[in-house]
Amino acid sequence: MSGTVVLEEKWPVLGRHERAAEWLRIWTDLGRAPRTIDAYARGLAEYLQVCEREGVDPVTASRAHIAVFVGS
Repeated sequence: MSGTVVLEEKWPVLGRHERAAEWLRIWTDLGRAPRTIDAYARGLAEYLQVCEREGVDPVTASRAHIAVFVGS
């Protein structure tokens, strides 16, 4: 089982956003430590959850949208 699959099991929101999973795979392929990837995945999952809740496309989010995430 690949590391990304494990992360998607831990944070299902990652499985709903292919670009997020792709980004994590790139960092994994670059040899980042498992704990680093886990931290990236956790933060990314939290961001994606806020985007979904607010109805915002995470790729085209504005500074105002990101401020909502930071504020939460």
